[in-house]
Amino acid sequence: MAEEFEAGWIGGLAQVALGHPLDTIKVRLQAQNMRQISYRGTFHCVSSIVRQESALGLCKGMLSPMLTITTLNAIAFGVRGNVLRLHDSPTLLDHWVAGGLAGAAQLPLSCPAELVKTRMQMSGVGEGTTIRGYTGSLRTLMGIYRSDGLVGCYRGVLITAMRDTPAFAIYFSFYEAIRRILERRNTHGVLTECLAGGTGGALSWALTYPIDVIKSRLQADGAGGVARYTGIRDAVIQCVRNDSFASLHAGIGVAMVRAFVVNAFVFTVFVYSRKLLVEEGM
Repeated sequence: MAEEFEAGWIGGLAQVALGHPLDTIKVRLQAQNMRQISYRGTFHCVSSIVRQESALGLCKGMLSPMLTITTLNAIAFGVRGNVLRLHDSPTLLDHWVAGGLAGAAQLPLSCPAELVKTRMQMSGVGEGTTIRGYTGSLRTLMGIYRSDGLVGCYRGVLITAMRDTPAFAIYFSFYEAIRRILERRNTHGVLTECLAGGTGGALSWALTYPIDVIKSRLQADGAGGVARYTGIRDAVIQCVRNDSFASLHAGIGVAMVRAFVVNAFVFTVFVYSRKLLVEEGM
């Protein structure tokens, strides 16, 4: 049982190392004011960050996910694995339920971690999306706690739950479905894990992406001193009314690339780490 958590933790390290710079770009594109656009697209966003903040700007807020995503991955893969053990021959529905439970199980940690990451990633952005004063993950968390209390540390918890529960259900069930199809066609090994993990991750993001945009906007909102949104419904209405329906898909291109590449890597690392841990009896 423990190897599921341990291999998930190792997969989390791979996820942060490979995916955080792309996640920074995604969040910047999602959270910018569409009436005062700072970035015209993915490549303009990258060049602007590097020019104005150096290449390290792409790694802002990396400490928070490095400390937490490893644990979140351990929880997600561990819960999924142990739920599936309740079934002798898990169906795709079982994988869906196990994934949903895995997504829900990590919420107590994932919400404040996402909040800190988003505030850090948006720090230093110019007027129109100004969020300044976040110079370290722990300092950011303590600043939020001092100004807004424990409730403030869970800003966006409902929208995070609305994203993560279905996202992980889609992720794990589609991974399993694609893996079974590939194995029936005699595709095995690393290629199977890469294709199944990458496709499952990309589908998960594609189907929940508008929710993620709203989450990013809500968690970034008010950090510069003026809050734009009163809640989820207001954020959706303002996004569509003021910034157009297309704003709900801002940054989706880089998100899809990141989702496929990162999850192909994460699932491969997880599967082979787990095999190694089982073989060594750790």
